[in-house]
Amino acid sequence: MQFRTRLVPPPADLAGLVNTFYVIETGPGRVEETIPAYSAQLILMVRGHIDFTFADSRSARSSTVTVNAPQMRSASCKLEGPVLQIGASLTHVAWQKLANLPADTLHDQLVPAHAILTAPQIAALEAAAADCKAGKTAPEDLCRHLGEVIADGPFVPRPDHVAVVEAILRWLASDFEPRIEVLYGSVALSPRQVQRICRRFFGVAPAQVLKRFRAVRATILLARPDISDEVRSQLLATYFDQAHLIRDIRRYTGRTPTQWRKSSLASGLLDPAAHGEAGALLRKPTG
Repeated sequence: MQFRTRLVPPPADLAGLVNTFYVIETGPGRVEETIPAYSAQLILMVRGHIDFTFADSRSARSSTVTVNAPQMRSASCKLEGPVLQIGASLTHVAWQKLANLPADTLHDQLVPAHAILTAPQIAALEAAAADCKAGKTAPEDLCRHLGEVIADGPFVPRPDHVAVVEAILRWLASDFEPRIEVLYGSVALSPRQVQRICRRFFGVAPAQVLKRFRAVRATILLARPDISDEVRSQLLATYFDQAHLIRDIRRYTGRTPTQWRKSSLASGLLDPAAHGEAGALLRKPTG
């Protein structure tokens, strides 16, 4: 086995906090991968470790309990196996509930677990990982432990901020190229207020969020062999030309659509389910 990835849907009570759980396994040796621009992740490394290199060339190594802040751009990583990794893809609201760290000032880096979690939480997660390594529990069972920590996040995002985040996600899911005026007209706040809240939760202003999600969508759809000519035309029409399309896809996913057609560990992170409500558009038929 070189690698295997599987997604684990969150239970209903975590639907607003976790996009998806995932389990990654590799055989012995090194596997080099790219990680697309992605939401914050809470990870348990049962076996092996991962060396991350982010867009600004900073590097970091995983710990048993690893916190990956929101990623604005793709990152590269080297998995030293055999690896067994169980992770949770946090929603934008969950990251603020757990860490209360604005995505526009802290992103594209690993955050020490002790800076976010309590000592008892870290100890409990480490013990769960040790039990799994010893064969006492299945990897999927660790999703419950991660979910409990996420649900116990000590911060309470403001309801009006959460409403804006939900409006942004609905806007992203509404069309391949939704108009910014539609977003601003859907909330009872000024454009400046919406932009400020968007930067805190998504890292950038709405127009840049759309650009990032559009590139991820393009990658997912163009990598699918069953995409129809109609959907392909709609997708390509959102870009000035193919050069801009390829540039954005490389920036946010680290590969070209052709490269993504090949099976890889990161392919699971491009599953529509891993992108929450904003991935709803990608679950529509492509034929």
